[in-house]
Amino acid sequence: MSNKSGLLADCVVNDGGQVNRKVFCDPEIYALETERLFGRAWLFLAHESQLTQAGDYLTTFMGEDPVVVIRQKDGSIKAFINACRHRGALLVPAEEGCSKFFQCPYHGWVYGMDGSLHSVRPEGGPCYGERKKELGLRPIRVESYRGLYFGNFDHDAPSLDEFLGDFKYYLDVAFYPSPAGVEFVGGTMRQRLKCNWKLPSENLFADNYHVFAAHGVAAEICAKSATVNMDIGIEPGVSLGYSSTVSGHGVGFNTDGYSSLGLLPDPKPFMEFVDQHRASYVKHLGPERAQLVGSSVNGGVFPNFLFVPGFVFRVVHPRGPNECDMWTWAVVDKQWPDEMKVEMVKFIGRMLGTSGMFETDDCTNMERIATTAKGWVGRNEYSDYTMGQGEEQRHAVYPGFVDQRCSDVAFRGYYRRWNEFMTAENVRHVAPTENSKG
Repeated sequence: MSNKSGLLADCVVNDGGQVNRKVFCDPEIYALETERLFGRAWLFLAHESQLTQAGDYLTTFMGEDPVVVIRQKDGSIKAFINACRHRGALLVPAEEGCSKFFQCPYHGWVYGMDGSLHSVRPEGGPCYGERKKELGLRPIRVESYRGLYFGNFDHDAPSLDEFLGDFKYYLDVAFYPSPAGVEFVGGTMRQRLKCNWKLPSENLFADNYHVFAAHGVAAEICAKSATVNMDIGIEPGVSLGYSSTVSGHGVGFNTDGYSSLGLLPDPKPFMEFVDQHRASYVKHLGPERAQLVGSSVNGGVFPNFLFVPGFVFRVVHPRGPNECDMWTWAVVDKQWPDEMKVEMVKFIGRMLGTSGMFETDDCTNMERIATTAKGWVGRNEYSDYTMGQGEEQRHAVYPGFVDQRCSDVAFRGYYRRWNEFMTAENVRHVAPTENSKG
């Protein structure tokens, strides 16, 4: 391929262990991302609990392209480019709602929930009457897994199932811990950051290394306010792991069964619920995977869909090379009593919402990285992801290349995958292979 005069040649080196910081600020690289990454990867659209009735819709983005996602009469989910086919006006400006029809606010073209063009003004006019079937909304390829709906602009891309690969093992912990499943509650928490979209993506992706330095004060405040005194650290003998799967997805986890609950003001009812349902988790997920329920787990589906099971899921939308939007939702087990759901929503707002204690720590650090990357020296420096390099290996239980110490294995896999998407001419050239390394 034409490598844009070496633009990408030195971006990811040392097998993903070092990443040139120009990837966090360069306008040309960003422009190529919108085409080769966001134009070809599977991108999260919605969860089934957000669209429960026919006509329910929400608006989101795939890269910088606005998208509307709509529940159909037959229960299926469809997605379309959120732009009128006439002159490109934004068709649906609302964040969410329910409607059988969508009328363009500019010239009044009306579309059905299935994307078809229903009417134009004047109806039966000489210009559009015979072309109405051709002028429906631009459809997007949609596939789903465990109630998660993803979209892809490239109809030649491998299936969502192939794209997720063995990372489905970890997704089940987050979104299918029991047959009841999960639901997203409390509305959308939105914020704009002055940094490249990859920085908040990697922060929640599998970076537990930063927690005690970046969040020490916030964690201490939470511990002092907790009504139950519990150690949220990693106990001797408890497995700590970082995994990078073949498609660039990653996760960090331990297996103590409770550590994700330790920062709650009153973790006792949540711990009791986990204890009461542990046997059903084992039956549903198997013993090893069931132990991840309640444990500290955070991960992400490449490139920008992030989750902390039992707490939040998050999408990072790019807004140019130096800005991004971060959308966060609270995710809860459908089986939880209402009072536990309410308490979790409050906790998420306090900790990971727009002004949450943990969130302000992270956002400050990410925006400071963006500042140092913009200078002439800074954009020629390399960020280091070599921690644990060479120590990762296939695990007998957990999918992917796993390092059972503090490790950057997930980041190396992420940036190798980023490089594959960015340098491949054809999306089939970035299909996952079992030869991918940690």
